[in-house]
Amino acid sequence: MTLKQFKIVKLVFVMILAIVFSQAIVFKNYLIPIVLMIVSALILMLLRRRVKGIIADERDYATGGKSALLAMQIYGWVAAMAMFIFYAGRDINPAYEPIALTLAFSTCLLMILYAAIFRYHSHFKFSAKKSGYIILMVILFALLFIFAARLFSGEDNWVCTNGSWEKHGQPGFPAPQTECR
Repeated sequence: MTLKQFKIVKLVFVMILAIVFSQAIVFKNYLIPIVLMIVSALILMLLRRRVKGIIADERDYATGGKSALLAMQIYGWVAAMAMFIFYAGRDINPAYEPIALTLAFSTCLLMILYAAIFRYHSHFKFSAKKSGYIILMVILFALLFIFAARLFSGEDNWVCTNGSWEKHGQPGFPAPQTECR
């Protein structure tokens, strides 16, 4: 496969994902796009191995590394400041507290993930097989899939039945304020 063919395949995958994501939002089905994104990422990783040509050189990797570090630092600072602002405003609007906690935990997860990947790369050299990457990605995608399946399973939720909201399981939040149709 040539580099040009790979870029075309990648563009087709992006267009298909965009169509599926937009339809999933309309039909309120979020599990299919998650699975499709995981499958397409794995397929693109396998196809990238078959490319006959130079995809990137050392300078591209060095620039990418510097850009990633700077993006991580900027995101960390901005998210931390926004988290404190939202957390301080939780008395004004209780909806600010979950926003603040989401920012805090997502920033912590991002920093832990960055540190783990950096430590891995500093101890091990890049290999031609890259089997470690594939195993790590499969494990992460499997965990993400299990989490998403549990999150969107409908257990412990409110269900619309005959025009009224009824408990399904033990939801930890009040019934929706929207009209049940």
